[in-house]
Amino acid sequence: MDKMTKKILTVFVVVVVAALAIFIGVRAYQQKEAEEKAEASLPKTEVGKLLAKDLDLEYPGTPTEVVKLFWRINKCLYNTNMKEKDQKALFQQLRRLYDDEFLGQKGNSEEDMYQSLKKDIKKFDDSKNHISSYIVQEDDQVQYAEVKGKEEATLVASVLETSKKSKTTESYAKYICRKDSKEHWKILGWQQITAEEAEKQ
Repeated sequence: MDKMTKKILTVFVVVVVAALAIFIGVRAYQQKEAEEKAEASLPKTEVGKLLAKDLDLEYPGTPTEVVKLFWRINKCLYNTNMKEKDQKALFQQLRRLYDDEFLGQKGNSEEDMYQSLKKDIKKFDDSKNHISSYIVQEDDQVQYAEVKGKEEATLVASVLETSKKSKTTESYAKYICRKDSKEHWKILGWQQITAEEAEKQ
């Protein structure tokens, strides 16, 4: 191989390596840019995250997770100032956690429940209350039973509220969830209970 051929071959190799390096660099830049755009499009606020949640694709798998999501949404509704359209959309997400029998009860139409929620939130705001935290019984503490041929689960949640005088109160409620035709646990109802009753659960 003569000197001229060697030079041409060397230049060719250098050009190919340089072109490959540029190609890899451009692809890496494009990928990084795409990842940054995807990250930027993700909702940052709790309201945004809850509204973006697709309950058809990612419905909570256990009664505990259902009641946790119930309180996560309620905490957001009661603690966050938001546009009415977001409030209504979040309320509709909440309704998707309810059993059809519960939604069919008198006073539980979408409009009735929404108006009642708005009144409760206003009263809550006027009192300068704040939902600090909530605790839901873990899966291994849930009580299961079959009622009229359907699976039901009973569990307890406690909620901590702080008032304008920095007074903290804890309330307890017992929730009944029932599996629907899609094997989703839906909230059938709940009732307030005492700390002693919660302890027994």
